[in-house]
Amino acid sequence: MSKKGNRRMPAGKPRARTRSKRAPRVKVDPAERKIRNRTALFLGLLMAVNAYVFLGRDIGLDALGVPRAAVIGGAAGATLGTYADPPARSCTADPARIFAGLDRLLFQQTTLEGRAFAEALALLGVRSDEIDALAAAIRPSLDLGLIAERGAPVRVASDRHGAVHALELEIAEGQLLQACRSGGGFQIRTLHHAAALDVATIEIEIGRDADLLAAIAAAGESPELAQVIAEALAYELDLQTELRAGDQLRLVVEKRLIGDAFHRYGDVLGIRYRGDAGKHTALRYGGAYYTPEGQPVARALRRTPLAYHPLPTEARGLLSPTLEVISGRPGAMYRRPEGAPVIALADGVIRSAQADGDAGLTLEIVHHGGLVTRYSHLSRLLASPSPGVAVRSGQLVALAGHSGKTAGDRVRLELWSEEDGEVKQLDPLILQANGDARPQRLGVALEGPALSRFQSDTAALRRTLR
Repeated sequence: MSKKGNRRMPAGKPRARTRSKRAPRVKVDPAERKIRNRTALFLGLLMAVNAYVFLGRDIGLDALGVPRAAVIGGAAGATLGTYADPPARSCTADPARIFAGLDRLLFQQTTLEGRAFAEALALLGVRSDEIDALAAAIRPSLDLGLIAERGAPVRVASDRHGAVHALELEIAEGQLLQACRSGGGFQIRTLHHAAALDVATIEIEIGRDADLLAAIAAAGESPELAQVIAEALAYELDLQTELRAGDQLRLVVEKRLIGDAFHRYGDVLGIRYRGDAGKHTALRYGGAYYTPEGQPVARALRRTPLAYHPLPTEARGLLSPTLEVISGRPGAMYRRPEGAPVIALADGVIRSAQADGDAGLTLEIVHHGGLVTRYSHLSRLLASPSPGVAVRSGQLVALAGHSGKTAGDRVRLELWSEEDGEVKQLDPLILQANGDARPQRLGVALEGPALSRFQSDTAALRRTLR
């Protein structure tokens, strides 16, 4: 059978190969090339500004039909949702573990230190009606006025609306008064057991899903250990955005016991992290944390303005902060569910707490050296929002939300310095910086005899962490 030929060329005749001629290269003047590059850069910036206006600032999204809640992962249509919702059940069968199962609530602790019980709870953001109900429920079992001068520790688990679901008041060592929500009121119980202290060494390896809680459970520990670890590494690592599969944690931590039963975690005596985000070791010494070289671990600012809170592993891709500029002011935008805990980045004093137009509910805190932090789009303020009130580093001060002009739940953070009447805007992403760009260390490094004593006293602890 003969091959069918092309209509323009008889079968069997070879096709002539033609080579296209390249256009001669035109030599571009350097000045003209510079103008072209600048034009391309300008067009790129213009596109970025347009993307920012419609996406970064969330302007006009409602008009375009985009839903308010941001997609966070999981099943199709899943949304960011809310955090610290009221649980279905509060009271546990084990009195030594009153906070078990409540790790998705807002956990805070303070001491009375001469303050009345009601004042202490108000500083934790508990609603006034809740305080009255708790006081009425406790009064038949304990005269609250008698313990105000003892500096008794108070631990509270509350929801994002300010309702208490579990409370523990440490009257004396081994003597506890507990209140947990039951039905329409509170169930009160007292414990009198010998208190004991154990020290445990715990090894944690982060799994493929980079889920800290799953890794803690695999190590046989309780979920609240995550918050203990996060506090010990608060200046070094953001556990929600920087953990990766294969990262390793080793820590020596106190375990508080009631009788023979585990009650809660105490201080982290030492912790070592090795992983994708580097190498960090913190040793507790004299009430503070130091590196093995005697450098203070604490810095001028914490790594993140949000306390650790459990979130679905699918959400991790959206949690890293992004930079946005509004009216010439740079800010870091953190996507978080409504009710997520917002903390003070350093010791400071509240300057203002108010609704501020498009920024919604805002909070400004003045820190040492004229540094100012400003949080926007909050859903609720905790503690006392009055100007002049002091806050400490790591204190829960507000909850994330979507107040003001925003299409999704978030927290916007701004940083600036004020000195001699001059305001200087700062890059808020400095919190996530590494190396020399990180905020400066606080405190004095150990030197000479003090360093020698430190290294001698912590030698066994450093061997354990290795």
